[in-house]
Amino acid sequence: MTIGLEATRANKKYKTGTEWYAWHLLQQFKKLDHENKFVVYYNNILADALKETPANFVIKNLPWPFKKFWTHMRLSLELIKNPVDKFFASNAVPLLTKGEVIVTIHDLGFFRNPELYHPLERIYQQISHKLAVKKAKKIVTVSEATKKDIKKYFPKYKEEIKVTHLGYNADTFKILEKHEKMQFIDIHDLPDDFFLYIGRLETKKNVANLIKAYKKTNRKWPLVLGGRPGNFGYDEIERLANDPEIKDDIIILGYVSQANYPRLMASARAFVFPSKFEGFGIPLIEAMACKVPILASDIPVFREVAVDSALYFDPDNIDDIAQKMDKITTDEKLQETLAIKGLQRSRQFSWEKCARETLDFILK
Repeated sequence: MTIGLEATRANKKYKTGTEWYAWHLLQQFKKLDHENKFVVYYNNILADALKETPANFVIKNLPWPFKKFWTHMRLSLELIKNPVDKFFASNAVPLLTKGEVIVTIHDLGFFRNPELYHPLERIYQQISHKLAVKKAKKIVTVSEATKKDIKKYFPKYKEEIKVTHLGYNADTFKILEKHEKMQFIDIHDLPDDFFLYIGRLETKKNVANLIKAYKKTNRKWPLVLGGRPGNFGYDEIERLANDPEIKDDIIILGYVSQANYPRLMASARAFVFPSKFEGFGIPLIEAMACKVPILASDIPVFREVAVDSALYFDPDNIDDIAQKMDKITTDEKLQETLAIKGLQRSRQFSWEKCARETLDFILK
């Protein structure tokens, strides 16, 4: 059997959640299957780590002179000219294909909360996902919460939907000894104790409400914001963070390298994730694996991932967020309880498990 995969997302230099998903699945597929033939498509220059493949993997460069529509147009031409038995799309689907199509739907936030997206992004994502669902023989999704959304917004879709929870890198996200934390903090000139948020700085991540809530806290711990500016809402976040009353207690790091990210996470006193929605929420399990207590929005997907390992707040209630942030700074017993429960919960997730379940579903 021949299975097609696209590597453009896995090949991005600066990766966020969906790109890391594509990366880890591709790397795990190489370990899990030595019988079927895999054709991996990419554009331009391939990262060295992706070039290393077993004998049953074929790497194929499909040049495209434009910045957009490589998946929808160029990959379509290839799949019509040289069809595969099955094509697995970790996100977008080509316009034209032959053979069975399996696609991953990460979330449908642009249907649920369209006001949180830039209009052009919202329109593109809605069209792209309608195409994906229409063409897919099978859908992989990353949470029961997103599966419910698929059934809600695409009630006519009657084919199989498989939930496969995401994983984390257990080799890098782990507990740091106290002296290791202090060394990292000193090198990067960070406060000894701090709240950490990591992710895009944009409206849909609800960072503005986090900053507004932080202003109402006792500010016992500074707030560290890691991540690149997003496509929509960064100006408001920057304005709120520069409020003279709190600007000395807020640190905006910008993009955090993969070398520093695990140690930054493990050095935090608490991780706070205020999103109004997510498809999954990988940073939650990364924090849990580092034995860092979590504060998170009380939304179904976070309950699904963290269960009783987080202190939950209403993401629309600034006072509630502030009260929970103050509570975690003053209750050491709660900190330890959440940290221990989170560490135990994190052991339920791995990229190997995610990839194996996904591959079995593709081959089914």
